[in-house]
Amino acid sequence: MTKPTKLTFVGGKPVLVTYDKVIRQDNDRAYNYHRKVEENEYLKFYHSTEWRHKRNEILERDYGLCQRCGSEAVLVDHIIPSKDDWEDRLDSSNLQSLCRECHKIKTKREWMKHHKGMKRYMNITMVCGLPASGKSTYVKRHMTDHDLIYDYDELMQALSGLPSRHRNHDVHDYIMLFFDQMLRKLKAEQTFNNVWIIRTLPDKRIDTLLSNYHHIDHIVIDTQPSVCEQRLIERKQKINFVKILNDFKRADFTGYRVVKNR
Repeated sequence: MTKPTKLTFVGGKPVLVTYDKVIRQDNDRAYNYHRKVEENEYLKFYHSTEWRHKRNEILERDYGLCQRCGSEAVLVDHIIPSKDDWEDRLDSSNLQSLCRECHKIKTKREWMKHHKGMKRYMNITMVCGLPASGKSTYVKRHMTDHDLIYDYDELMQALSGLPSRHRNHDVHDYIMLFFDQMLRKLKAEQTFNNVWIIRTLPDKRIDTLLSNYHHIDHIVIDTQPSVCEQRLIERKQKINFVKILNDFKRADFTGYRVVKNR
């Protein structure tokens, strides 16, 4: 019995072939050639021994679990894509274990963000930690050219004109008013690449208000309290560190990814 045929293109010309014959299309060849020539360094990296070792390290760190849904992880993903931040491609704090389904969803959102005319995908990241733990430094290392950063201390200094160690209670009310308005606006916002919210303690309002509209990452900067306290002394920042530390210890950081800092 003769097999059914199909029309396909070989070398740019229409040809009839058997239905079960797989023909590699010209555009496939062009795509692979482009990747080999234009993204040679990118492809080499993911086949390197260096990456394989780092991948195993991250899977072990995350106990082989997807950091988004808790299923078995099968790959290691760059939180900020390596193409956007090549210098941090081996930074453990920018790597996470994912299952295939969660990685597929994340990749789709990133593709939407990078293609003109498509709705942008905006990631929101909560960064918590003790005062002087390195929260702002972490954000500055991972931010892109079109991000929104909410940093209470920076806003206090900018709006009051006072050194960062001072607190003005009247200005505080305006900063919190801005914060509440910002959360409401972010429900329908797709303007930025990333939104970074820097705080000492978790704020459940953020998840309640925004989780149905955006994916929210949660990070806690783990720095020894003694190191933070010494930094505050050197900066002459007078705050009630003991009270803040006690509140920090009682806070619920369930679901937060811990980033070690020295």
